[in-house]
Amino acid sequence: MKHLKIIVFMFNLIIWLSGFMVIVIGTWLILEPSSGHLLNLFAKSITPHDTVQILSYVLLGHGFIVLTVGFIGCRASLHGSQCILGVYVAMLVGLIVCELATAAVGGFLSYRAVTGLENRLLDRLADHYGHDRTSDIAFSQSLDFAQYKFNCCGIYGDGDYNGTAWWRDGRISGLKRQVPLTCCILKNHEAKNTGSPMSVVARVFHKDNEPWLHPQPKDETACQATDPETNEGFRNKIGCLERATNWLRNESLKLVFLGMGMAGIQTLGIITATILCQTFRNRDPEN
Repeated sequence: MKHLKIIVFMFNLIIWLSGFMVIVIGTWLILEPSSGHLLNLFAKSITPHDTVQILSYVLLGHGFIVLTVGFIGCRASLHGSQCILGVYVAMLVGLIVCELATAAVGGFLSYRAVTGLENRLLDRLADHYGHDRTSDIAFSQSLDFAQYKFNCCGIYGDGDYNGTAWWRDGRISGLKRQVPLTCCILKNHEAKNTGSPMSVVARVFHKDNEPWLHPQPKDETACQATDPETNEGFRNKIGCLERATNWLRNESLKLVFLGMGMAGIQTLGIITATILCQTFRNRDPEN
């Protein structure tokens, strides 16, 4: 009996720690805006960052619920209450159903987001990217961030900007850039630290210093050159479509595996709690 209580307590400690981890992830998503920028590329019509904010608050709420369930399980294992154990098992079953359903919905939504993505991005790039201050600024910033983060340019490549509204505006204004500055190799690029804790904290307190909003090319003249040999090494030429799509799939898989992992841990918690409850019932009255 004593050993079984310890096992149940340890499982609940793991569940409690997993809930704390979910809260950390939700808080991280609130502080780190990059996921919102990237998800906006896949959205058809949604306010920028709303998807990430909703997901963040859902994770925070779920994390606190898991913490509560873990606390109840610890009390049940220590005090040997069949009633509390029954409530605890019922709550775990509810959590498992919600986690598996969320994982399935997340996988389905990521599949839908990728369907028809190329045509949507090409249309938005042609008509809306950097065209004017009232025309889908969110998409322009999102594509700039994707080009910065993934070291890419355009949807299929750096030639995608030719003939776009942004390209025509540049000809009229006399700027005549071939690609946006975020397509250039930058001096202020955090290639390995874009998502690091220090980088995130710095951007939280210095929101005006995002490199993708204030790009500084190593050599702007070479980057904007029309000759491929001249701009070689100064311009990113690979398109962003494949890299952004791979990012979405990887992030979706992380959430799916997180949900399945927590469901697996909670299932073991249900089994041990059920065994403990059955042991309490079979105990002799004098014990």
